[in-house]
Amino acid sequence: MNGTKVLLIDPHQLSREGLKMLLIAGAYDVVGATRSLDEARATIEQGACPDLVLQVLGESQPIATLQQIRAGFADFKFVIIATEVSSALLVQCVEAGVNACLLRDMSAAVLTQSLRLVMLGQQIFPTPVATPPQDRTSHGSIDFGHATPHAGRGRSLTGREGQILSNLLRGHSNKMIARELSISEATVKVHLKALLRKLNARNRTQAAIWAMENGYAANGAAMQQSSAA
Repeated sequence: MNGTKVLLIDPHQLSREGLKMLLIAGAYDVVGATRSLDEARATIEQGACPDLVLQVLGESQPIATLQQIRAGFADFKFVIIATEVSSALLVQCVEAGVNACLLRDMSAAVLTQSLRLVMLGQQIFPTPVATPPQDRTSHGSIDFGHATPHAGRGRSLTGREGQILSNLLRGHSNKMIARELSISEATVKVHLKALLRKLNARNRTQAAIWAMENGYAANGAAMQQSSAA
């Protein structure tokens, strides 16, 4: 277990069971799998104490239901998964104190990495909300837009850039990367800027997603052992 307790809310049984299995496979501790916010609230009242609440919005589910989040779930990280994202939905999410709004069309690796970033204090919102009007954390928000780094890029990464990419997958800050690689934060920023340019990525989250989709997650240990350029 990675220590993160998740309470799942999904109105569809098949989807709920599948997502529960996916989370368990990702070493998350699923403390409840419910159909609605009301059932989730009852589960908490019965003693469940999640670190994170993950809600899958039904296609016909009114946005107004998000207003219930502030009242009953303010003590937990809260993540929304939606089939489509509108400006109205994003505004409601921010006003309700949601930490992330993810698109349903994503890979399992992107989901687990996004949840890990949320637990580290990040906020993840898709375009057009690059900066939510109410920032609940000191870490700022991540633009989790539809643009994807080019899959064919990254073949010319240096050994040091590969090491930094591996650290991004673990959610490490520039300070943590500098400490681990025994280099200055300024040097980390230089390598990171070059890395983002090569991957055509707008931010470190997109770079991490590119890494997962191109096998870097599995080869992280090998990259750590590669020689720095």
